[in-house]
Amino acid sequence: MLFGQHSPLFPRNGRVLVVGIIARISGCQGQTEISLDDQIDHCKEYVEMLYKGEVEYIVISTKGKGEQLDRPELQELEKLLRSRKLDLLLVEELGRIVRGGEAARLCGVAVDHATRVLAPNDGVDTNDPTWESAAMKAASSHVEHNILTSLRIKHKMMNRFTRSGFTAKRDIYGYIVPEGARSYADWQKDDNATPNIREGSEQLMVCLNGETVAASLNAQGVPTGPYSREKKWDGVMVLRYYRNLLLSGRPQRGAMHSIKNYETGRRRSVKNPKGPQYVNYPHLAHLDPAFQDELIAQLAEKNVKFKRDHEKGCDCRLGIPRSRTRFPGQHVRCWYCGRRCVWGGNGVTERLMCSGAREWKCWNSIGFNGALCAKRISEVILAELARLEGIDAQYRELVERALRGDVDGLAVRWDAIHREESAIEKERQNVELSIRELGPRPMLGQILDGLEARATKAAQERWKLEQLGSRKPTLPASIAELRSMISEEFQRLAIESPEFGYYLRALVPEFHVYLVRLCDGGILLPRIRVKLELAGNIADSVQVPELKELLSRVVTIDLFDPVQREAIREESVRLAAQGLTHRQIAAKVPGNPTSTAVTNAINLDKRMRSLGLTTPYQTVLTPPDDLRLCRHKNSRYRFEPLDGYQPPAV
Repeated sequence: MLFGQHSPLFPRNGRVLVVGIIARISGCQGQTEISLDDQIDHCKEYVEMLYKGEVEYIVISTKGKGEQLDRPELQELEKLLRSRKLDLLLVEELGRIVRGGEAARLCGVAVDHATRVLAPNDGVDTNDPTWESAAMKAASSHVEHNILTSLRIKHKMMNRFTRSGFTAKRDIYGYIVPEGARSYADWQKDDNATPNIREGSEQLMVCLNGETVAASLNAQGVPTGPYSREKKWDGVMVLRYYRNLLLSGRPQRGAMHSIKNYETGRRRSVKNPKGPQYVNYPHLAHLDPAFQDELIAQLAEKNVKFKRDHEKGCDCRLGIPRSRTRFPGQHVRCWYCGRRCVWGGNGVTERLMCSGAREWKCWNSIGFNGALCAKRISEVILAELARLEGIDAQYRELVERALRGDVDGLAVRWDAIHREESAIEKERQNVELSIRELGPRPMLGQILDGLEARATKAAQERWKLEQLGSRKPTLPASIAELRSMISEEFQRLAIESPEFGYYLRALVPEFHVYLVRLCDGGILLPRIRVKLELAGNIADSVQVPELKELLSRVVTIDLFDPVQREAIREESVRLAAQGLTHRQIAAKVPGNPTSTAVTNAINLDKRMRSLGLTTPYQTVLTPPDDLRLCRHKNSRYRFEPLDGYQPPAV
């Protein structure tokens, strides 16, 4: 008997059986979205064997690690189960939902809301009184399989390393990896690099400053290594490089290992308390082992005061990934060079500054308050939502067209994918014809590899379009509903929480900071150019390009309070036009300014009008010479914007 056939299926509405299908792949190398299609087709075939009536399918397919509990599709599934919309939830095995006890809990949620769950490969059917025991056993089996597989792979790789020096072919500066090399025994030392490495190590021993050695290496044109993202040395790279024991012929493995966070199911890399294991290959030594050990000890002693103190409990970032940061960290960009701004600007924890300024590649070293920035952007978003009432009729029309399927978004993407697939097939035929006429050529092989990469990307896009086309888009019915949805999230999330940052990044896809200055001189002031997409958190808005365009804005926000002469300028000019003296104006203007402040305000207005400006602020394009900005005067400074970066208009 087919599993689950002993208890027939019945639609709760008496007409259509609503079936939810869960499909998941880990996304490891070699896995493709075709595997998801196979899972979905298998589940549909299973339903057809169990039920002969009309069926409506709701498919949740995803790519992600099975242990992760913070995947959005799990929240989507639980919400769907609690809606009592499903008659049946079908999955090949519970591990496709989650690898762990959370899968059994979700089965319980389904049962509580009158949804039957079938997992044929695990023998789980919630119509069976023993389903909970079967689900727990299946979850335990999946967890055990993961643990044993992980241990087997780790033991195998460590055994190969200690026995024969097995390693990945990822060499650093100073080494040559011959073709076909599989272990450190096959690697070769680059004798031409030895003088540079020794000179740098001796200099580092004297100064214990990575930046100084980095400047010396860059001046000599020493490359950073074949796998380095950066093409020039910096202090951090220098210290990391000279702490690598491979330089003294002692490669290591196992310095770090991964641990699981049981709240989220994610794994992170931490220091291995057992320490690494070493193998000795003297033929790879550029430095004397005793000298390198002393150098590392000297660096550790010098930098011990900068170490994050985990034991005293004062490390506020303990256990938190670098990518999990407050908004606008790792999102706002410098308008001048295009690099991201980072927390800790000029040594102040709550301020951000351009990361390029730290690398001597940008002159914009002015910091700005991150909390103030997030607050003002939130206020602007709510203000823009309040102004949307006038376009409610246009918005409703676009939503209704999308629900009818009368939208251009998918059609445009389908046309593009058809053209791409036709072009790929035509180019592939031309290459195959060339191979038949000319024989194999390295260049033709490279062209074929490029075509395969394009074909894979096109197949992924086709799969996404098929998924989008199989269901109606989910969109807020009105501007009021959109405003309510965003406002509720703003109230629910703390402004300093990482979750608020994740939410806001979708609403603010572009975010640049630049500097302005009053036209009569003074300090540099930060201003931001923000592109808002008020439909950014609505996944299906990509199907309606007109809707995305309708809800997009570009706004400018000041991250400063006006200085006194600008704050009182308009009122002072108005009263001066009535014939009042500066002393009389000072008595009437709020804030109790001095008569000198009034004079400065009136002179600022005159200067603004003589320059033909409508506001007293001017955009700063180059570092002014009358301020204490010295970064661009340092010998290490070279203005280097990101490759291909073009600053947006302000």
